[in-house]
Amino acid sequence: MKNSRTIVGVATAMVAALSMAGGVAAASTAVVRPGDVGTNWLAGSRPGGASAFVAGPATTLLGVGSLQFTTADGSASAQLFNQNYIGTPLANIDALGYSTYRASTSTNSPVQTIALALKVDVDGLKGAGRLATLIFEPVYQGGAIVTDTWQTWDAFQGGNAVWWSNTNLPNPSGPGHIACNPNDPSCTDNLFVHLSSILNAFPQATIAGGVGLFVGSGWSGQFTGYGDALKIGVGGNTTTYDFEPKAALTVTAPDVSRVVGLANPTFAPAYAGFQYGDTAAGLGTPPTCATTATADSPIATYPITCSGGVSANYDISYVPGTLHVTAAATTAAPSVGPTEAVGGVTAAPVGAVTPPPTSADAASAGGGYTPLLALLICLTFGSLGLLSATAQRRGIRR
Repeated sequence: MKNSRTIVGVATAMVAALSMAGGVAAASTAVVRPGDVGTNWLAGSRPGGASAFVAGPATTLLGVGSLQFTTADGSASAQLFNQNYIGTPLANIDALGYSTYRASTSTNSPVQTIALALKVDVDGLKGAGRLATLIFEPVYQGGAIVTDTWQTWDAFQGGNAVWWSNTNLPNPSGPGHIACNPNDPSCTDNLFVHLSSILNAFPQATIAGGVGLFVGSGWSGQFTGYGDALKIGVGGNTTTYDFEPKAALTVTAPDVSRVVGLANPTFAPAYAGFQYGDTAAGLGTPPTCATTATADSPIATYPITCSGGVSANYDISYVPGTLHVTAAATTAAPSVGPTEAVGGVTAAPVGAVTPPPTSADAASAGGGYTPLLALLICLTFGSLGLLSATAQRRGIRR
């Protein structure tokens, strides 16, 4: 699935290349959502620690959400690192920053809040050299940390931001150390140093494990905080990462009809709530819609329900539809219809036969034969027949 962060990242890279060719710095914003974790973003935690994409808190700096971190005790930790910058020379980084929100429910030390880390290979050997995690914490910048308020931190400051290393870094050009791990009592040369001093001592240093936010590991008590607007600049081109939670996606089954006895059609759902150019094709598992009706089901209405959709970036809800099973349309048989006028004359219907009149019909017509008249006619024609026969015999005799 090509998610929004990937698309934005590609566009950012293109803009950066064009801008640098013309000598103009570029800035862009990329959205990071739960579905991005496991690709170019890697999350990690120790028991009792967790990270999550959530809405809020309060009014966020970008969008509607942020990245929440929690720890339950001193052994817990959590982190989220961007892997896109692996292999980037530390000398090419020219902007680092982010925003934090420490919840007042936290019980750990009030000077502790979300930190920014660079996992580097100080020898520039692509992970084969000495590895160190360089850590930026707001408390060492001289500013106060307040609760239930968004605060923004510049972790670069032209190279003058204060960092510390989780690994002792010996001075390559003389005695002592460029940076010491503050948790190692045996190393006391330099505990908190400017990022530029590390870069000056190790000009070949490269990002070996990503850039990210983390909390915990030695933080006694419970912590709840939020991070957002992670800013990373390389070669004059800066990307600000906006952490956003799952969005609501509504899947609605269709309302369709079919004739009784036929198979069900394919039920295509409708979607409402896609963001950042997403479509149904990008869902981890698209939902399917079905009904209880079969081809043998009688005329009635049946529910259509959708289910089974899976997405890391959406909370999916479903609205049912309806299947209407209807009667087949009827076709009227042709009838011997009314007569049709042809040339001004009304023609009898084709195939119509007029029955002969009965005596009753003739009588009712007013000119028919009565029984008495019929008897007189028979007698008259009978007498005429006898006369004609007599005359014929006489003529023969002559």
